[in-house]
Amino acid sequence: MGSDAPRLFDLPSATSGRFEPARLTQARVRLGLSKTELAGEVGVSANAIGQYEAGVNSPRPEVLSRLADALKVRPGFFSVGRPMARLEAVNAHFRSLRSARVGERQKALAMATLIWEITFALERFVRLPEVDLPVVPAGSSPSEAAAALRRHWNLPDGPVKHLAATVESHGVVIAARPLAEIDAVDAFSAMIVDRPIILMTPRRSANVFRHRFSIAHELGHLLLHGDSGEHGVAIEREADEFAAAFLTPAAAMDGALPQRLDLAALDRLGRTWGVSPTSLVRRMVERGRTTESSARRAYQRLAMTDDPKADPTSAYPGEMQSLISKANQLSEDVGGGAPAVADALRLFVPEVRDLLGVVDQRPVLRLIQGAG
Repeated sequence: MGSDAPRLFDLPSATSGRFEPARLTQARVRLGLSKTELAGEVGVSANAIGQYEAGVNSPRPEVLSRLADALKVRPGFFSVGRPMARLEAVNAHFRSLRSARVGERQKALAMATLIWEITFALERFVRLPEVDLPVVPAGSSPSEAAAALRRHWNLPDGPVKHLAATVESHGVVIAARPLAEIDAVDAFSAMIVDRPIILMTPRRSANVFRHRFSIAHELGHLLLHGDSGEHGVAIEREADEFAAAFLTPAAAMDGALPQRLDLAALDRLGRTWGVSPTSLVRRMVERGRTTESSARRAYQRLAMTDDPKADPTSAYPGEMQSLISKANQLSEDVGGGAPAVADALRLFVPEVRDLLGVVDQRPVLRLIQGAG
């Protein structure tokens, strides 16, 4: 297939194509820059940036080049000619929503749209798993939706092994991005042009139990609140309830939970089911095995012994996201790979490798200056 490999996009040249205002917004927001900050770096007024983004005016070629330098993209990034997901059209649900500022959410959204574009580009070379999520009837409870998903995916009644691999095998893209600078965003999900995206942060992935719960939480949003513009505490609580019901179904827990609050027993049970002892304490309250006051004391004891880096995700096979990185590997055989994707999206290869989760394994040349 080598010479017949499909071309990704017919893109305009770096500066001669028509200017796409939304691309400027996407690039600026992704770096967390205000219009005033970007204007200062480029040498134009904030009003000019606003006019560019509104489509009132287009930047001159020399300004376009400076915009590209400031935003760490190629000048052709701003040209029309390839699909994109506009930020204002993407509905996403964020964990820690109450403390996340609008700018932080927009920055995370810009990253998600870029992940989608990379996925779209890879699909010109590799056929990714089709999206396979059930349609949950309106008004379904979180537990009903969780049961529906287990049935739809033919999952056994026991623990969901290899959760991340299972989710990605059904067409949901999971990406882990270094969004440490977005302190208030732990994880979020969005349906972008019929492709569900779950974006995790390293602090959610450092502990496998939190990682798994966050993935299940975002699945709850995708099924229960997919096209909903609703946000708030009640919506987040529903996603938490879905995650608990999906990972630890009530019927199975009735036979598995100890009759009395025993943290050692819950720790062993949690390692079998891939959930934290804290979540199992909550399950015991819900199933009438312990009281709220006893649970509060248990939470305090668990907090004193909690190691946030215990049970790292990498130690659990099937819990590290791999869909787009494996797709990239396969695409290399047919003329794809990070360089082709970077060329299609008018980004730089190192950034695309980073977004794909590809480790640059090339040897590093270091020149040592002699003392003389």
